[in-house]
Amino acid sequence: MKWLLRALVGSFGLAATFFVVRRKNRPVYADPASLVIRLPDDEADRILQIEGVANFRDSGGYKTADGQHVRRGLVFRSGALVHLTDAGLQQLSELGIKLVCDLRGADELLDEPDRLPTSPAPEYLHLPLAVKDDRRARLRALLFNPKAVAPMLPEMYTGTIIDGNARLYGDVLRRLADPANLPTLIHCTAGKDRTGVAIALLLLALGVPDEVVVADYSLSNLYFDNFFAYGKRMVEPIRWMGLRAEDLQPFFMADPETMRTAIAHIRTKYGSVENYLRDAAGLDAADIERLKAIWWSSFQSVG
Repeated sequence: MKWLLRALVGSFGLAATFFVVRRKNRPVYADPASLVIRLPDDEADRILQIEGVANFRDSGGYKTADGQHVRRGLVFRSGALVHLTDAGLQQLSELGIKLVCDLRGADELLDEPDRLPTSPAPEYLHLPLAVKDDRRARLRALLFNPKAVAPMLPEMYTGTIIDGNARLYGDVLRRLADPANLPTLIHCTAGKDRTGVAIALLLLALGVPDEVVVADYSLSNLYFDNFFAYGKRMVEPIRWMGLRAEDLQPFFMADPETMRTAIAHIRTKYGSVENYLRDAAGLDAADIERLKAIWWSSFQSVG
């Protein structure tokens, strides 16, 4: 979450270079709860209540297009672990997490380091997402053209996350193809954007239909209140400019159209998800086959 806000408005010192702007007719956005897509055969226990962590979910259990099922209990996704309680640490230990992939930036890690179990301690891997710096243009859009806000997130998914960080995601998926790393937890600040793309790429590589991947992504809307509260704290120092957390609401939601746009972008630009994983992310056919062998439910042993 913080990477989005900093990519949008930059450091708070930069904000002082702009005039105070009071805007009327701010856009009205959809109720985040209305964006949640519930699948008829979804499993209620996909969402785990880990004390002190938002958006903690099991990414398995989905049916692939050819009738396989993605195994449960191998990859989890979540928001940051900085507020993990002692009880939450125990819950995390009981899941047997062997690898934690932290996709947050260096500044986020410095401000809010993860709390992790110590007995046994999982391997911790910091894989910061690279972010293009076009902050002045984005801030001008936020201040002077509120209707320009909503398209920003899909553009950041396609240009920054998918195109700009393909090798990072290839690294994540390659690690998920190694049974020694499972179960794995992948997280960022909210567990919605950077983590959302990682999970989407995994499910697509395994053959899960696009609309099921979109539905899985939409479940992050269940945590909108957490995301919005975080955004209010981040925006508070620059409220004098007329910028409110409400103006950034699209960045706190998991709009299904954002993930549909991201998937369509991959197919249009790269020809297929498989081409993206091979040519941009650096995976080979053997990596994909190892993923399927481990993750499809017909494979009984993790290692």
